[in-house]
Amino acid sequence: MEQFKVLLVEDDDSAREKLADAIQKAGYQVIIAENGQEGLTFFKKELPEILITDMKMPGMDGLELMKKAKRILPDVQVILITAFGEVNAAITAIREGALDYLKKPLDLNELILALGRAGEKIVELKKRTVLPAILLADDEDKIRERLSRELKKEGWKVFAAADGQEAIDLFNMNNIDLVILDIKMPKKDGLQALQEMRSMSDDFEAIVLTGHGDEDTAIQALREGAINFLKKPIDLEQLILSVERGLEKLNAARALKYRTRDLELATEVIGSISVENQIHLDLRSSVSDSARNFAKSIVDMLPMGLLILNKEMELVYMNQCVARVVQSRPKKVDEKFLNSLAKIGIDGLSYESLAAASSKLFSELHGTVETIKVGKYSYLTLAPMRIIKEEKQEDAVLMIIRGERP
Repeated sequence: MEQFKVLLVEDDDSAREKLADAIQKAGYQVIIAENGQEGLTFFKKELPEILITDMKMPGMDGLELMKKAKRILPDVQVILITAFGEVNAAITAIREGALDYLKKPLDLNELILALGRAGEKIVELKKRTVLPAILLADDEDKIRERLSRELKKEGWKVFAAADGQEAIDLFNMNNIDLVILDIKMPKKDGLQALQEMRSMSDDFEAIVLTGHGDEDTAIQALREGAINFLKKPIDLEQLILSVERGLEKLNAARALKYRTRDLELATEVIGSISVENQIHLDLRSSVSDSARNFAKSIVDMLPMGLLILNKEMELVYMNQCVARVVQSRPKKVDEKFLNSLAKIGIDGLSYESLAAASSKLFSELHGTVETIKVGKYSYLTLAPMRIIKEEKQEDAVLMIIRGERP
């Protein structure tokens, strides 16, 4: 598989080295540049799919580099590195096409999340296939070689280890999606290896292999986050099925994390827009039908729910994402409507709490954004807006729904 190519532009030597190591470990090809001008030169030569750049650099800064890079490759995914006080500029850059931003001091987990979102965008744009990486650890040579061979036949990238410590070292050096660990191994057993891997990252799934009498240890491995245990001799069909289910679960969890970050950024952008220029819904007859229909088609394509409520909690607008879930067109938000949103993971949201949050926004300044967590990865984002009609204007609340299931 061809790796995604990342150009890292950072003028601080220590930060550049730390980031480059993390990017490479995550499975990307990394090219480094020390300033904006050098970065632009490398960009023209290498044509990377992802650009990570510090915003503040001598000479050409990150924003200027981003604009020039997007003229060359409009689909390049740009991640900005910001210092204290630069967040507003980063949000403006997102409105102009950047994918994400990372705040200093750098959190490598946030970097991996941003890279994952960038990789997802690239796959969508280019329909490229990303091969999952599997780490297989078993001290019996014949079993390890046989299982590695069968896993590779499925099109997966396989790293093989003969003991627990080697498995930990391989996990630390590579971006592993799923680990298969024998319970009994020299140096460190499967449970010890799994515990150390979990201390490094929670972005993977695990399957343990057990022999006779290992049931108690296998159950402990499940408590440590393993999704399954398989008894030896290993049934290949059962192993392949378990790996497929593990990868499906991992991809679903990652997709939720990516969508949650999308929503966080959307919330920041909405707040920024409404501070600068209040959000408006123009229903006057002077707005052409073609313009109104175009705007509606864009909103209906959003992968999240969108509602507009007036002061009486009446539904002024509901996009297709919500309509597909509730399967009706209610005139007003009520307990029945909110209960129907449980299908997408919106749970425990009462009419009273939503009405109170909405009422608060009607008296707040523009730019106020309320976020309500209603599930592990489920959020409601509320922002004040104004509906413009022929002879009057009406205050309203824009509500964005990010659920846990599509």
